[in-house]
Amino acid sequence: MHIEKLIVKNFKKFTDRAFDFNHDLNLLVGDNDSGKSTIQEAIEIALNCSYRGKPLSSEIKPELFNLDAATAYIEGDKNCESLPSITIELFLDGAPEYRGDNNSLNKNTDGLSLKIKFDDDLKAVYNEFIKTPDSIKSIPVEFYKIEWLDFGWNKIKFLNRKMSGLFVDPSRLHPTQGRNQYISRIINSSLSKEEQALLNVNYRQLKQHFDDQPQVKSINDKLDSENIVTNKKLEVTADVSISSFESGMQLSVDNINLPQVGKGEQNTIQIKLAIQNKASNVDVILLEEPENHLSHTNLSKLVKYIENQRQGKQLFITTHSSYVLNKLSLDKLCLINESYVRLNDIDKSVSNSLKRLPGYDTLRVVLSRNVVLVEGPSDELVLKRSYIDNYDRLPEDDGIDIVVVRGIGFKNYLEIGKNIGTNIHVVKDNDGNHKYNIEEYKNKYDAYKNIEFFSISDNEQYSLEPVLIFSNKATEKELDDYAKITLSTQTYNKYMKQKTLDNKVGFLMDWYADEGGAGKKKVDSAIRIFESDHKINYPDFLQKALRFE
Repeated sequence: MHIEKLIVKNFKKFTDRAFDFNHDLNLLVGDNDSGKSTIQEAIEIALNCSYRGKPLSSEIKPELFNLDAATAYIEGDKNCESLPSITIELFLDGAPEYRGDNNSLNKNTDGLSLKIKFDDDLKAVYNEFIKTPDSIKSIPVEFYKIEWLDFGWNKIKFLNRKMSGLFVDPSRLHPTQGRNQYISRIINSSLSKEEQALLNVNYRQLKQHFDDQPQVKSINDKLDSENIVTNKKLEVTADVSISSFESGMQLSVDNINLPQVGKGEQNTIQIKLAIQNKASNVDVILLEEPENHLSHTNLSKLVKYIENQRQGKQLFITTHSSYVLNKLSLDKLCLINESYVRLNDIDKSVSNSLKRLPGYDTLRVVLSRNVVLVEGPSDELVLKRSYIDNYDRLPEDDGIDIVVVRGIGFKNYLEIGKNIGTNIHVVKDNDGNHKYNIEEYKNKYDAYKNIEFFSISDNEQYSLEPVLIFSNKATEKELDDYAKITLSTQTYNKYMKQKTLDNKVGFLMDWYADEGGAGKKKVDSAIRIFESDHKINYPDFLQKALRFE
C-alpha cells in the first residue's frame, strides 16, 4: 500500500493544497517554512490519528489551524457555521477496504479522510459561549471533534486501521525522555516473552543485591531508629516495581550513557532504532532531516542504512542536504513552494550521474529563484566584485546565487532548472569556438525562457582572463593598472619590461595560457580583483548576466 495523493485544507500553512507522490521515495525539499514538515505531520495525522507521536485528541490546538482561516473566523460573526474545519485526505493504492467516493474529488478510489470539525452536539453550549464574542481571540477547539473515515464512509479505529505510518524526527526525540520507549521497543522486538520474564527476574535480583549491601543496611539501621517518623520500619530500598523496569535502564554507547554522547551519534542511533523497531510494522516512514549534526562520512553511512532498511516501504524524507538528495536520487525530489513540482520526468542520466557524484550543490539551483552558473571559482569572484562595484552589496543579498558547476558541467544543473523553472543565466567560455560551444549549446535550451546564455562572440577572448584583458586595454595606463591589481609583484615587474601595449597584452595572454599553473594563476588573480581597493572594467555581457527582471 502507498499514498498517491494528499489533499490538505486549513491545516497550518496550507489553506487548500494537493500533493502527488512517488510510490517509493519522496524527497521533500523547500525553503524554511515552506511546509515540508507540515506535509509529514498531515500524513501522520491521517494514518495514525496522532500528532508528533501523541494521540490527536489531546493535541487539538488553535495552532493547528491555518492562520487565514482562523483570522476569518475571529473577524467574522463567530456563528458555528463560521468555524473552520481541518480536512486531510489520503488517496491510496492497494487499500480496497477503504474504497469509495467520500472525498473532495468525488472520485471512487481507495483512501481515507480525517477531519477536525465542529461537534454539532455542542451547538447549544457553543451558542451560549458566543454571547460574549469580543472575548474570543482564538478558535475554541474545545467544541471540536475528530471524524476519521475511509472513502466508503466507514469509521476507522486505531486498532483496526489498514495502513499506518512512522514519523521520525531526531530533533524531537529526547534521549532521556524517550529512552523508555526505545528500550521497550528493543526488548519487545528482540526478546521472546520467556526471555523478557528472565530479564525482569535478573533485574529484580540486581535490585535486591543493592538492598543487601552493608552500606545500605548501615543506613537503614540508623534511619528513624527511634520510630519518630513512623512506628513501622522505615528503610531506603531500590524500587523493583514492574512499572519502573524500563525507567531503571539506560542505553549506553561504548560505556557512555546515550544522553552524554555527541548529538550526531544520538540522532543516528535514534533514527536507526525507530526504523529498525517499527519499519516492519508500518506502510509509510516519515523522516525529518536526517543530516542534522552529521559529518559527510556518517551521513553517507546513514543514507545507506535507510536505503537498506526501507524494506519496500514508501518513504518521505525532508532535507536541506544536496548529498541526501543526490544520493537517494534527484528524480524523487518533491519541491514545495508557491507551486508544487516533482522531478520524476528529469533525464535519468542526470540523476544517475549525481548518485555516483553526490557532492554537488544541486539544492542551490532547486531553491534559488535567480541563479548564475559559472565554470569556476575565478568567474564567481569576479562576478561578485562586479556586483559590489555596481550596487555596493553582494548578489546573494538580492537573491542572486552564483553557482560554480565545476566538473559536473552545465547540463545537470540546466536539466534541474528547466524542469523547475528556476531563472538561470549561464556564463560560459567560448573556448575559441563560439559557434559550437555557445550557439549550438544554447539551441538545446531555446524552448526554455527561464534559461539565458551570456558569452562573447570573439573567439580570441576564449575565457574569462582574455575577456578581462581586452576590457582593460583601452590605454596602456589602464592595462598597467589592471596588471598591478591582478599580478604578483614579481610577475608585474616582468610585465613592465614589455615596451608596447601590444607586447603587454601578449604577455598577459601568454601568462594565463600557460598550462603549467594556469588554474592557480586565474584564481590568484580573481582573489586580488575581489579584494582590491581599486576597480577594473567589466564587459557588458558579464554585467547583464547579473541582471534579472
